[in-house]
Amino acid sequence: MPPRKNLRLASFDAGGVRGFSLLEIMKTIMHWLNWDEGSNEFEGRALPYQHFDLIGGSGTGGLLAIMFARLRMSVEEASDEFFTVTEEVYKHDTLDSSERSKRLRRCMEEMLLRRGLPLDVKLMEETPGKGCAGFVVASLRNNLETRMCLRTYPVRVQPSSTITVVEAALATCATQPSFAPVSFGERYLKREYVGPGFGASNPVQEVIAEAHLLFGGDSSISTLLSLGTGHPGIVTLSEKDSGEYYKVMRDMMNDCEQKALDIEQRLGPVGIYSRFSVDQGLQNHHPGELANPGWITAQTEVYLTRHDTRDKIDTLVRNLKAEEGSVSLDQLKHVGGHGIGRMADIVKKSYDILISNLDDVIIAKLKPLDAATIEGHDVGSLRLAAGGWSRDVDRIAVRRRC
Repeated sequence: MPPRKNLRLASFDAGGVRGFSLLEIMKTIMHWLNWDEGSNEFEGRALPYQHFDLIGGSGTGGLLAIMFARLRMSVEEASDEFFTVTEEVYKHDTLDSSERSKRLRRCMEEMLLRRGLPLDVKLMEETPGKGCAGFVVASLRNNLETRMCLRTYPVRVQPSSTITVVEAALATCATQPSFAPVSFGERYLKREYVGPGFGASNPVQEVIAEAHLLFGGDSSISTLLSLGTGHPGIVTLSEKDSGEYYKVMRDMMNDCEQKALDIEQRLGPVGIYSRFSVDQGLQNHHPGELANPGWITAQTEVYLTRHDTRDKIDTLVRNLKAEEGSVSLDQLKHVGGHGIGRMADIVKKSYDILISNLDDVIIAKLKPLDAATIEGHDVGSLRLAAGGWSRDVDRIAVRRRC
């Protein structure tokens, strides 16, 4: 396909019942998108799949990605379905892993029946390329470090899967040890999937990589939205809530927020990245409300009324409506990468752009080493040099914004 000019990407974190916080944020974003500034009133009812080109999710964030991208639900419809899932699956602490997985399967099957779809409807779209693409992240049980993207669209690098919507939802939600692994395929092709676990609870890097596979490196991006389910500081385990599931949720949110901070440091100056996740309000002295959808939603509403949050939403909406993106997927992939070579490329671009008499001294240090100099240094010293360059770039960027 020809390169796209204004790709709009979204990443949904894992988080169990706290997916309600993500849904409340998404509802507000959709309201802003459907508001007509000319008439100063609410216009139309465009759905999330009409505003985004790719949505990827992990855990319950993956479940919501399926609802929006594959089943094309509104936020209100997804919220109703998610409430049913949480009531049946997540609020019963005494369920064993097998029973919890059976209940989730039953919820997914009833969801499909309500929408007039067969129980074995495939995750892969019959006519891919129309509307919004989507994927969920899971891991192979016998190789937990391997992250598998289960897609609604075909890609060149991997044969298409025949996994169903129900199986994909079960796989990405199969957080260990609370859920049973999900088996798919027959004989030697049989695979067992579990939830992606730590390192992929926030799938923003997978979203970037999948967009590169699907749309090509020359396509440009106007928006990279990342939605979280709350800062880990809001999670405290009381004696009665000290079960394995709650410990997993706490560690998962720590993982999500740490990755979000890392991505913000790398992509913030590019101007396309927007991260929303409640950082205050769901305080430690309310451990009993950990699985209360109404309370989670109420605290998220408070977060959404803050001036800084509204400013961020305004910027996001403007990016979503932009006709052309400011950075290509090739550039974004490099900015999000690691290594001395990539760091040198980033630093060189910064050196070419940041021209100011006040910054001459810093910029002189930013200039990348030539090949001869690199050959005379060990890898450790180069890493230290790269770290110094990065800090100097940050200092210049702060002065520019001020």
